[in-house]
Amino acid sequence: MGHSHPSNAERMGQDAEGLPRWYKPRGLKTKFDFPKAKEGRRDRMEFPVGQREAGKPRRLDKYLLERFPGYSRSFLQQLIKDGSVLIDGKRTKSSWHVTQHEIVTILLPEGARHEAEEIPFGVLYEDPWILALDKPPGIIVHPARGHKTGTLYHGLLHYFRERRASDPSFRVGTVHRLDEETSGVMVYALEKRAHSELTRQFENRLVRKTYLCIAHGAPGFKEIDVDAPLGVDPECRVRVAVDGLEARPAQTRYEVLGISPCGGFSLLRAFPRTGRSHQIRVHAKHLGLPLVGDELYGGLKDDAAFGEYRPRVCLHAESLALMHPHKGDPMLLRAPFPPDLASLAERLGLPNVTGNA
Repeated sequence: MGHSHPSNAERMGQDAEGLPRWYKPRGLKTKFDFPKAKEGRRDRMEFPVGQREAGKPRRLDKYLLERFPGYSRSFLQQLIKDGSVLIDGKRTKSSWHVTQHEIVTILLPEGARHEAEEIPFGVLYEDPWILALDKPPGIIVHPARGHKTGTLYHGLLHYFRERRASDPSFRVGTVHRLDEETSGVMVYALEKRAHSELTRQFENRLVRKTYLCIAHGAPGFKEIDVDAPLGVDPECRVRVAVDGLEARPAQTRYEVLGISPCGGFSLLRAFPRTGRSHQIRVHAKHLGLPLVGDELYGGLKDDAAFGEYRPRVCLHAESLALMHPHKGDPMLLRAPFPPDLASLAERLGLPNVTGNA
């Protein structure tokens, strides 16, 4: 049995125009010690089910597993059973099928607040509505299992400490993510309607993204479009695979910027048209061009060509083209090619794209 839903105007976390409630991302606990939903006032994480996410009917537990891959399905099912996961403000079951515009609420335990930490990152653009930053490699975006401190989220708490002190209701809104080892441009919303508008642009694929990557191998093409659905690898749930479990459409365009003199490496620019987890990495492997340093998908960290250097996953978010959520002006946000990848590219004899983001 499910539950009946209120009208769009009555949905929890939406105003008369159907805008999602402002939410503040927080980490989840790894033990089954969440108090019941009826106990006291608790912090919460809220987010709407987007149009792309709602594509085909999916159980709530499977939906949460995709959104939080660091947690087991049994753990998420326990949260739902404990009443710590709500749909439009009401308790539900793991078997509930999520639909577009529903508001998912995860009730957080007492003491789940995170402390501000000084985390280094470069600021690319800032105004009262948005912040664009250059994420360093090796930093997790959000707190998660095994990463309770030292995340970019903790760094943002520190960066906005004065604004938070003067305005307790201030929140930093996340609209997209980058993997731990990926560097480059990220944009955050600093105001409720800006968050709603940026979320709309990302969900409707109105944001143009470009990435730079160093791959093993010499492509036999100058440019290519890959259209290969992605899902969970049935042999390893932390991996994504072409035609994996519950695969969803995924498209990426690659352009070859250069090939090393030895023919063993290439510099690529990627244009993802969809935003699946690990998409650029898996599609590159599908082409026989795994990214350097990406051991999860066949890349190497040890190679005579690297010398003593052990590269991280050689993937950099180069740019985001979008419309300013308040002013309506087109924006091109760029993050320069990072020094570690520029140095490796030079060592391998690949083109210098530093300053040409």
